[in-house]
Amino acid sequence: MTATALVTGGSSNIGWACVQRLAPTHRVVIADLKPPVEALPPGVRFVACDITDAAACRAAVQDAGGDEGLAVLVHSAAITAPAEPIASTDPALWRRLIEVNLTGAFLTAQAAIPALRRARGSAVFISSRAGRTGYAALTPSASGTKAHYAASKAALLSLVKSLAIELAPDGVRVNSVVPGSIEGAMIPRHRWPELAARIPMNRLGTPDEVADAVAFLCSDHARYITGHALDVNGGTWMS
Repeated sequence: MTATALVTGGSSNIGWACVQRLAPTHRVVIADLKPPVEALPPGVRFVACDITDAAACRAAVQDAGGDEGLAVLVHSAAITAPAEPIASTDPALWRRLIEVNLTGAFLTAQAAIPALRRARGSAVFISSRAGRTGYAALTPSASGTKAHYAASKAALLSLVKSLAIELAPDGVRVNSVVPGSIEGAMIPRHRWPELAARIPMNRLGTPDEVADAVAFLCSDHARYITGHALDVNGGTWMS
């Protein structure tokens, strides 16, 4: 029987690439606010889900996993905002990014734990290089760091470790992928050449390359890896 994968934020960008990467080997369910613009691949379904709503997260997991459980959870849903100094950041904007990027990940994980346990599955959460550095750029600047975004993604890395520790005895692995500068809607296209010139590999990454890392961590090739953060950034952060 074909295993099931749930991809939050799967309608666009990195999430959509993960859907396409997993579709040949899994029954994939996209959980997002809106369906993809492109046609769904064979075997892929869409369910509407606001990840800040605990009941909606539970419903999406139940719709995807049913009695079998989830073999794969990919949590890609996230938002960002323009860089600005912490001193002038609106507390409401801070709370919104934390609510979506961190609390949304927590609610998704909490809803998925029983289904992942049933299937002895694997989960991958998409973080960001900003969570490593404290600033969402290739160089730090006092003019603005996107502290709300960076903090949410740093906390996500810690949440992944907590989940990995708690779920390891159940045979569930939990990891994260940490993209750097990736082509897509979060980076305006006119900035791609400027950023590429400052990346050791001389180009931005692609959503497909992030999806390949996700697929590896979800596969049996990574069966002894949990609590790990895999950087996909062309050499802009090395740990």
